[in-house]
Amino acid sequence: MRSLRAELVVVVFAGAACAEARDTPREDAQAQTAEPRAESQAVKTPATAVLVPANHTDIPVPPSCGPGMKLVPGGTLSTLERGKDVTIAPFCLDEVEVDVRSWRACERAGGCPKLSSRTDWDNPDEDRIVSRFCNGGRSDVDDQPANCVSQEEASRYCASGRKRLPTGDEWEWAARGGKDGRATPWGSPVATDQICWGKPKKRTGTCARRSHALDVTPLGVHDLGGNVSEWVSPPSRSRNAAARWVYGASWYAVDDGYARAALGGVQTPARRAETIGFRCAADAP
Repeated sequence: MRSLRAELVVVVFAGAACAEARDTPREDAQAQTAEPRAESQAVKTPATAVLVPANHTDIPVPPSCGPGMKLVPGGTLSTLERGKDVTIAPFCLDEVEVDVRSWRACERAGGCPKLSSRTDWDNPDEDRIVSRFCNGGRSDVDDQPANCVSQEEASRYCASGRKRLPTGDEWEWAARGGKDGRATPWGSPVATDQICWGKPKKRTGTCARRSHALDVTPLGVHDLGGNVSEWVSPPSRSRNAAARWVYGASWYAVDDGYARAALGGVQTPARRAETIGFRCAADAP
């Protein structure tokens, strides 16, 4: 179905890296450098009042995030790809990826363009083949991720709700369970049927959100392991503040290395891809 080309796939796992030359479809985990577009500025969430029970005025109540978001406590992240320590401030993160229903509601409100039914891999032949996996051209996938969305469009969607894209470091911190330092969101370093990906059976597109009950972090954030790779703002290790970065494996991934190592994140040449979606974050109140 797809053209294959020899690539150097870098698998990053538990701070170690190994390289394997192999034929692989251009997958969500290809590390390539492309001339990126500028990313929208993050929009901060306004402070939310902290409520204290009337009968316990001396007991502070932890701040809460908006509906559909989880509060991720801060800490020190030892990144998988280099073991470099990065300080993470508390932040809020969407429990699930943005779905088609939510995107179309944004369309009707005038805050989003029409969900695209075309990919943009800068290769017309490739786009012709894989665009059929874009959810924008379907009417039966309301609860599945909005894919074939550009990084800029994802940023604008988040900004319309006074949110932003998570940084790569925030994404990894949340996916690894914060201070737990897991190798994967579900804990085990081995992926079988815990996530929406191409094993044990080949898939023909995205999955409904929350359809893989094991793909959840201890804080209750779903689908960070599979379904779609997700747009993020560049992680601290990035040398280009405008580079297009994605984290997480997708429904198309079939190699164990993608599921184990995708937490490390990659740059992608795609402007829109059938394997890429997103979720939003916000500064903690």
